[in-house]
Amino acid sequence: MEPHHAFVRKIFSCTAPSYDHVVALTTLGQDISWKRKMIAITQTHECPRSILDMACGTGILTYLLAMTFPKSHITAIDLQEEYIQQAEEKKSNLDIDNVSFHVMSAESVCEGEYDIITASYLPKYVNIEVLISNCAHILNVGGILIFHDFIYPENVLFRMLYNGYWILLKPLLWSHKSWREMSRELRSYIVQTHWVNDMHHALQSNQFEDIAVDIQTLQTAAIVSARRK
Repeated sequence: MEPHHAFVRKIFSCTAPSYDHVVALTTLGQDISWKRKMIAITQTHECPRSILDMACGTGILTYLLAMTFPKSHITAIDLQEEYIQQAEEKKSNLDIDNVSFHVMSAESVCEGEYDIITASYLPKYVNIEVLISNCAHILNVGGILIFHDFIYPENVLFRMLYNGYWILLKPLLWSHKSWREMSRELRSYIVQTHWVNDMHHALQSNQFEDIAVDIQTLQTAAIVSARRK
């Protein structure tokens, strides 16, 4: 097992049942807005037959993809079995039959053919070079890759607001037993990661074009997209 896989399993342990509520609350409702922007980018592909949603979590983005492309098949993967179980449970309330869920890591996917690959909140936890190299092999020519995650603001004012927000946020996460491990680790991961620059370089090195970086709300997140040559 990769060291970062064990780390991710540890900090996300027992958080699946409350994930949707917590991510909506802690992002002040921006999470769904960011995911809708990802969906808008996917719609630039005329007729995707197969879509891969990496680090699907509880299936928030997965089901948006399924509803947007009802004639496509969406393969959704996540490292955490409890998250896959949570995502599967949502099917009973949705009239959706074009999604399949699997427990596996994003870096281990090196087979298949996809027209679109998406991932939300994944890049800061993985080996970007390995991930993008694999994506280059499984994404069809003309296919679209869209990754989204948190970033640390570069603007001084935005950074002050961000740091102040975390002062308020950390005790709230700490008050929920299942989120205490996350409250200790997440901010430092966001501050230390340079995933946008690393991904841009990896995309350039692996047959991708039309690379776009879209910085989101107060420089707290980014959406990186590209097309396979």
